[in-house]
Amino acid sequence: MESKPAAPSLESLSIFDTCLTMGRLATSQAPEPLPDAQAVLAMMDRYDIAEALVHEHHARVVHPRKKGNLRLLGEIAGHPRLHPVWVIQPPQTPGRAPARALVEEMLDAGVRAARLPMGKMPSHDWYWADLCAALEEHRVPCFLDFGDVSTLGSLSDFDVDAVGRIAAAHPALPMILSHVMGGLGIHPAIVPLMRRQRNIFIDVGALLEYWRQVARQLGAERVLFAGGAPFTDPGILISNIQYARGFSVEEKALMYGGNIRRLIEEVRQ
Repeated sequence: MESKPAAPSLESLSIFDTCLTMGRLATSQAPEPLPDAQAVLAMMDRYDIAEALVHEHHARVVHPRKKGNLRLLGEIAGHPRLHPVWVIQPPQTPGRAPARALVEEMLDAGVRAARLPMGKMPSHDWYWADLCAALEEHRVPCFLDFGDVSTLGSLSDFDVDAVGRIAAAHPALPMILSHVMGGLGIHPAIVPLMRRQRNIFIDVGALLEYWRQVARQLGAERVLFAGGAPFTDPGILISNIQYARGFSVEEKALMYGGNIRRLIEEVRQ
C-alpha cells in the first residue's frame, strides 16, 4: 500500500503571518487581547510562526490613527520577528504632496507595509487616489481592511468595483484583500477581478477553501498567509495549508511566507 507523503514541518516553512492585531481591544465583545510584544511572541511560538506583520488595534478604530501607529513602534522595538504595519488613510488635504509626506514618514520610521481601512472609510477610488499613488511610487504592499472592530470583513459589489478601479489605476501597487469573510467562498467576482489585475493578492484569513481556488487557478504566488489573531485561531489556518493536497512544498512555502517577504524586499526607499 502506497503511503501518503508526510506534511512539511512548520519550522522548515518559516511562517510569516501578515495579519496580527496587537494592543488592548476597544470593545467588550472582543476576544482576549494581545496587549504587548511578549504576549504576541508567546502566541507565535505556540503556533511556530517565525515572523509577523503587526498592527495596533487602536490605530484601526480610534482617531487620530497616528497615536496607535507610534505606540506600536515603541512596543515592538528590539523584537526583530515583529514588523510594524501602519494603518493609514488619505490626509484631509487633497493632493500628492500631503500623501507623499505621510508615506515618507512611514518609511522613515522603518515601516514597510500599510493597512488601508476601507471598511471604516469610503472605498471610492477618487478618495484613495493620491495616497495610493504615493504608495505605488515606493511599491509599499497595502492590506485592504474591510473589517469593523475585528479585521474580519466582507466586500459588497461596490467594494469589489472600487478595488478593481484602484488596482487598475495603480498597477505597480501590491494590494492584498485582507481577512475577508467567506468560509467556502466569498464575492464571486474576486477571482475574475484578480485575473484582470495581477497586483491584487488575497490572504487565507477566514477562507477555509477559497484560497485553494485562487492558488490553483492563478498561482500560489497570489496567496499570503494570515493568522488573524486574536480574532481567529491561527492554528486552523496553518494546518489548512500544511495538510492541503495538490500543492508542492515550494508552493506552500510561498504562501506561508515567501510571497510577503518578496513584496517587502521590493519596497523602494
